[in-house]
Amino acid sequence: MRADKAKQLLKNGVYRAIGETVSGAGVVDGERARTLRVLMYHKVNDLTPNPTTVPVGVFAEQMALLGDLGYQPVSLEQVRAHYVDAAPLPPGAVLITFDDGYRDNLRNALPILRRHGYPAVIFVPIGFLDCDRPLPHEETLRAIGVRNETVAWDELAELEAGGIRVESHGIGHRPVSELDPAEAAREIALSKLRLEARLGRSVDAYAFVKGSLADYRPEHVSLVHQAGYRLGFTSVSGANGPATDRYRLRRYNVEPYPTRTFELVLAGACDLISVKDTVPGTYARRAFNKVLGTATR
Repeated sequence: MRADKAKQLLKNGVYRAIGETVSGAGVVDGERARTLRVLMYHKVNDLTPNPTTVPVGVFAEQMALLGDLGYQPVSLEQVRAHYVDAAPLPPGAVLITFDDGYRDNLRNALPILRRHGYPAVIFVPIGFLDCDRPLPHEETLRAIGVRNETVAWDELAELEAGGIRVESHGIGHRPVSELDPAEAAREIALSKLRLEARLGRSVDAYAFVKGSLADYRPEHVSLVHQAGYRLGFTSVSGANGPATDRYRLRRYNVEPYPTRTFELVLAGACDLISVKDTVPGTYARRAFNKVLGTATR
């Protein structure tokens, strides 16, 4: 069995065990503390081997489950109005997001989203638009013939016309914690300006690359605010409430979960797993991936 497949099976088992235990104990926070769930996807395709990918059929199943379980996908505009203007969100509000700007989000995910009438957001690193160079974490896969291409500048309009709003993921797909202050400011501010010039509208949201607590610091949150963004998204697992810092919104990293595991994640029963996104947890996770041979840049 491939290491990445074994890792996924292990993660599914851990999430299921934690979720069922917490759910059975009845200690999940109520709806008042969980007014917004943000789902974070990356690739949606059927290529293998391909870490951080949700197969097309699984993605379709998960989108159908949102409605079946009573969740209501909302737009970025609704989220912005909630955190900036205190506008209410509907019960069970869910924001669907994609990181890294993969072309399969346009080709595979968009038709499924349109079928359900769901809006979504895609965070793109502008340094890889119209570029055949793979994202840093794709280089090993490219070497073995697995190509996960990113969208081009002229495809952004197609994404937006289909209901996937384009927002910023910096320039070179580098965690800002690894950059000097001037480089970090450039990643955050210039990507916003370039996208705004192309899209002809304000770019309101920035998603931190990698996004764990080891990948950004308070000064980077300040830079996002100063650049004029209205919202910031991390990759720290968990739901958001009315008092959540709008520049540190949490997201659930969605994987090829079985149906029950996906339900438990949405319900908040797996939120204890957010320990993996702390600074010590992030370094432990990276060390574990290195041992397994599943580490990415």
